Amino acid sequence: MTEPLLHLESLVNHGRYLEARELALRIKDDPLIDHVRADQLLALSLSKSGSPEQALAQLDLAYRRNPEDAETAGILGGIYKALFKKHQDSKYAILSRDTYVKNFSISQNYYTGINAATMSAIAGRAVQGREIATTIISLIEDKATTLWEMATLGEAYLLTKNRDRSVEYYIKARKLAGNDWGKVLSIHNQLWLLNHYIAVPKEVMRIFAPPNVVAFAGHMIDAPNRATPRFPAAIEGKIKDSIKSAIRTLNASIGYCSLACGADILFAEAMAEEGGEVHILMPFSKTDFINTSLSFAGDEWVTRFDALHSKYPNTYITHDHYGGNDDLFSLLGKVIFGAAILRSLTYYQEPYLLTVLSEYDMKRREGGTRDTIQLWPFPQRHTNINPDVLYSTSELIKSEASATRHEQTIIPNRPVLYTACIELVDVLPMERERIEKLIKSLAGEEQLAFKIFEETEDSYVLGLETEIGLMDIIRSVWNSTAPFKPEKPIRIGLHAAPVYINSTADDTNIKMLRAISQYAPQGSICSSIGFAAVLALYPKKFQLDYVGVIQLPDESESSGLFQVGLKP
Repeated sequence: MTEPLLHLESLVNHGRYLEARELALRIKDDPLIDHVRADQLLALSLSKSGSPEQALAQLDLAYRRNPEDAETAGILGGIYKALFKKHQDSKYAILSRDTYVKNFSISQNYYTGINAATMSAIAGRAVQGREIATTIISLIEDKATTLWEMATLGEAYLLTKNRDRSVEYYIKARKLAGNDWGKVLSIHNQLWLLNHYIAVPKEVMRIFAPPNVVAFAGHMIDAPNRATPRFPAAIEGKIKDSIKSAIRTLNASIGYCSLACGADILFAEAMAEEGGEVHILMPFSKTDFINTSLSFAGDEWVTRFDALHSKYPNTYITHDHYGGNDDLFSLLGKVIFGAAILRSLTYYQEPYLLTVLSEYDMKRREGGTRDTIQLWPFPQRHTNINPDVLYSTSELIKSEASATRHEQTIIPNRPVLYTACIELVDVLPMERERIEKLIKSLAGEEQLAFKIFEETEDSYVLGLETEIGLMDIIRSVWNSTAPFKPEKPIRIGLHAAPVYINSTADDTNIKMLRAISQYAPQGSICSSIGFAAVLALYPKKFQLDYVGVIQLPDESESSGLFQVGLKP
C-alpha cells in the first residue's frame, strides 16, 4: 500500500473524516494507488462526515466494477441503510438489501450475509431473510468466538424466531463488548432498527441499552479561614458517599467534569471506583489550573488531581494561560454541560446533571454557577447534593493554615469570544457584495462587543461575546445567501476560545477557526466541539451532528467537529 493511501486509512481510522475527504479527492486519480481502496475510504469519509448522498455517488461505480468485493459491498449497503434511516424511504431499504444479498451469494461473507438477512426482513421479504439467516448459522456457529460473530448469531436466531438461542448469543456478545460503548452502541442501533419490524426480546434491548451520561458541577473545598462555610473539609467523606449513591441511582456510566479540588475530584474518583468512564475538561493550562483551583487546598489535592489527569482523557478549552480571565471558567461550565449532551445525542437520550451546590449560597448569589445551571435544558434530570445539610457548626474545625495565593499575570485584550469564519470563495461577486454589506450592517447594529478581525476578498473572521448573538448573525447571513437554492455557496467555521484582539495573525485559536472553515464541506456550518457543546444547550435552536476530528498542520491542537443545522 502506498504512503498516501496509508495516510488516508490512518485519517479515517482516527475519525479525521473531513481531512480524509480532502486527501482522497487529491489522490484518487493517482495511477500508483489502489483505486478500489481509495474509493472505499473516500466513501466512508463522506458518509461518516454527514454526506451519505455524496458517498453513494462516489462508491456506486466502484461497486459496479467489483460487486464480489465484500468490503465495497458492505460499505455501499451501509450507505443505503443510512439513507433509509435518514429519509424513511423504502427504496433505500430495497437497494441496501439487494446490495448485501448479491455480495453474500458471491462471497458467503457473514457480515454482508447478516445484513442481507435483516434488510430482507425490513424490506418485506421475511422468508428470504430467514433462509439467509439459517445459512449464516450453519456457516459460523461451530467456529464463532468473536464479539461480532456472537452478535451475528444472536441476530440470525432472532430472524429465524428462535428466541432462546438468540438471547443466549446476545448475552455472550454483551460480555465480550464490556465497556466498549462504541461496540455496544453499534449493536444497539441495529437492534433499534430491527425492533421496528421484529419483536426484539426486552432483555436483549436492556443489556444493550446505551450508557447513561452525567455532567457534573460542584463547589471547591473551602479555603482555610473561609468566613462562611460552604464545603468544609470535615464533610468530604459524606459528599463522596452521596455522589456515589447518586451515580448508582442514576445508573450513570459516563461522566463529564473538571478537576478542581473538592467536588470535581470526588466525582471523578467516585465515577472511576464505580467502573464508569471519566472525561475531564480543562479551562486553560495545567499549571495555572493547579495554581487557581488546587494549591490553596494542600498538596494532597494536587496529588489526586495528577493521578486523575494522567489516567483519563483531557479536553482543553485552551492551553494558554489563565491571565485573570474568569470568563474561561464560565465557558468551562457550558462546555461540560454541552459535552455530556452531545455524547447523549449519539445514544438518542437525554443526559443527567449532578451537582454539589449549597442551596443557601445559590440563593444569595447572582451570576457564575447559578446562571450556568439555569442553562441546563433538562431541569427534570438534575440532582443536587446540598452540603448545607451535611454538617453542623460543632463539626467544623478551625484551620490555622492560610491559603497559598499565586500572583496572576493579567493578559489584556484577550476576551473569550465566539468566533466565525465565513468563506465566500465560491460566491458570485454581486452576491458577495450583498453579503459583505449585510455583515457590516449587522455589526453596526450589534450592541455587545463585536469585532471583524479580518476581511479579505474571500472570507470574514468575526467574533462576539455571546453565542446566541453570533448565531443570530450567522442565521441572517445563511438565510440571505442563495435563498432559493437547496445548497449554499458558502461554508462557515465556528470556534469558542480566548482570542488576542491585537494579534490574531498568530493566534492558535484563530488558526483553528480557519482550519475548521477550510475543511467544512461546501454549503455547511461546522463547529469545534467547544462551540458545539455550547450550542447543545439550545436543543430547540440547533441540530448538531458529529463529523470527525480536525487537527492543525503543526499537530499542536485538535478538535472534534460537528455540523451545525439551524432549526426554524
